[in-house]
Amino acid sequence: MVKKKENLLVLGMFCLIIAFVVEMFGNANILLDVIILLFIGVAIISNAKYLVLSTIDKKKK
Repeated sequence: MVKKKENLLVLGMFCLIIAFVVEMFGNANILLDVIILLFIGVAIISNAKYLVLSTIDKKKK
């Protein structure tokens, strides 16, 4: 069974992969750069939430 914190980690990695692929195959455009930065931001936030939840679980045990 997958827990909520693992879903956050998967979301972060999936957003990084999308940002990387769009950067590789996209043209230089300001709107495309904003979308890539949005995906990177979502990845950073979800990975930070994963770290917080995993440290909280370790403290409970």
